[in-house]
Amino acid sequence: MQKYSKAIGAALGGAAAGTVGLPVLPEGTPWYGYVALYAVSIGLPAVLTYLAPRNAA
Repeated sequence: MQKYSKAIGAALGGAAAGTVGLPVLPEGTPWYGYVALYAVSIGLPAVLTYLAPRNAA
């Protein structure tokens, strides 16, 4: 259960980072550019956090 909660937390952090990244996109970016921004900024941290090994401590 702890892996899921950490992955959800990482996804929420990624959503915040994606929202901050919206003004950086150039003018005239198509809709799929926004979808790609959110897919990378939400999905990548969530997946990497889920797959990361547990600390040995």
